[in-house]
Amino acid sequence: MVRRVVFAAVVVLAGCAELGVITDGKSISVGKPSHGYLVDAKRLPDSGEGFTTREVWLQRNNRFATDELLELVTGVARRMTTQVKGVKLVVADLSSKGGGGNGSSAFHRSHQSGRDADLLYYMRDSADKPFEPDAMHVFDNAGVAKDGTGITIDVPRTWLLVKELVVAPEAPVQFIFMYEPIAVLLLDHAKKIGESEALIARARKTLRQPGDSARHDDHMHVRVYCSRADRSYGCVDIGPMELLAEHEAERSQLLDKIGAVVMRESARAAAQAPQVAAAPQAASPPAARLASAPSTSSASDTLAPAAMHSLLVTRPDRIDLRGWR
Repeated sequence: MVRRVVFAAVVVLAGCAELGVITDGKSISVGKPSHGYLVDAKRLPDSGEGFTTREVWLQRNNRFATDELLELVTGVARRMTTQVKGVKLVVADLSSKGGGGNGSSAFHRSHQSGRDADLLYYMRDSADKPFEPDAMHVFDNAGVAKDGTGITIDVPRTWLLVKELVVAPEAPVQFIFMYEPIAVLLLDHAKKIGESEALIARARKTLRQPGDSARHDDHMHVRVYCSRADRSYGCVDIGPMELLAEHEAERSQLLDKIGAVVMRESARAAAQAPQVAAAPQAASPPAARLASAPSTSSASDTLAPAAMHSLLVTRPDRIDLRGWR
């Protein structure tokens, strides 16, 4: 309710958040990606664990996004460090501080509501060694740079990036805009290394070459869905909602699993409480008792740490066990 009242004040004041309107500090994405704006945007650091940027994008200062998108970019980049050694993910433009066309309209048709981020492909130099790109390079159908440098797309590493994006717990990805021949290279690689059909199918739904803008043969463009809270403040998703439905179904299943584990453990603790109280002090040492105690949980009941972490720390319009609002 607090956010709703405060946001109404922002609207009445015609976007004058910079003039002193106070919010609760959570970002709000309003409108469409190509016709919207951003309240309480968060700035992506110039570099961090697993990611960096280049001077050309620092000068533009389109470094702002919603909480969800920043969590996605930083989370994916951090996880990529365990799979990709020696180079970082290069992040280009996000949105301007207040969104809208300020600072981004000269370069993008979208990037106006804080839900878009440009990421460079992982690349290899003319000697076939991985390197951090210093600029965007236009690639042909085979993933070879057209500028004669001998640079190529690092298909295995770029596939790992796409894989991380489409399964990321931080935010549901709606689109990864990409030149279709490059998308085919990545999907063919995924099939060759034995990735699951379900994962490949989800990636196929996510990878799209836009028909009304640049074909994205020099970078990939990631867009996340509106958060549940932001939809109530005027955030608008354009395009298919299928992937969001899949994401929310998986979230529901994970919550059901958490509930089942909590209920079972609570029941077991209640059942054991009298036994513990009646146990003689001279029993075997705690370490020995723990070592000999039979396990009652199965592998299927164990929650993945990453998934559990995402539920504990992500925004409350998904779930936040630290405090509801």
